Order: sequence, then C-alpha cells, then structure tokens
Amino acid sequence: MFTFLLIVHAVLAILLILVVIIQPGQSEGGVAMMGGSSTGSAFGAETGAVLTKTTAVLGALFLLNSLLLSVVGSKYLRSSSVVEKVLEKKEGKK
Repeated sequence: MFTFLLIVHAVLAILLILVVIIQPGQSEGGVAMMGGSSTGSAFGAETGAVLTKTTAVLGALFLLNSLLLSVVGSKYLRSSSVVEKVLEKKEGKK
C-alpha cells in the first residue's frame, strides 16, 4: 500500500508540474516556449479555464495523497523520531 501511494504521489507531482508549466501566464506561458503562439491554442479557446481546473484537481489529489502517505507511512515504517533515538542513546550511556 505504501509503495503504491508513493508511485501515485510521484505521478501526481509530475502531472502537476507539467500542467503548471503549460498554463499561459501574464506573458505567453509555457506554450510559447514549445513553439506555440499566444493568438491560438491547440486546446481550444477555453484552455485557461480547463488548465486552471485541472491544476486545482491535481493539487487537491496531491494534498490528499500526501495526507494518506503520512498516515500509512507512520504505521508502515513504525520508526521513532530522531529525538527519541538520541534520548535512548543518552540513557544507554548513563
């Protein structure tokens, strides 16, 4: 389960980065870097609205997956914190 969530997290991160990069900004955006022009869009007239909604959905999924990873990871890894490890070492030396 933990490995699956890590893979999903990596895929969501890459998709989120790509969607943010191709969004048109104040100037031309990432579409112009890839040879596109600002007058026409390969995705249609409503490209900005679609990309904004896609970014919001991917961001929400990324956040939800982050929370799931923290919950599952705490149960899966079952490791103590760094502070607890240092305190155990100090108690062991005394």
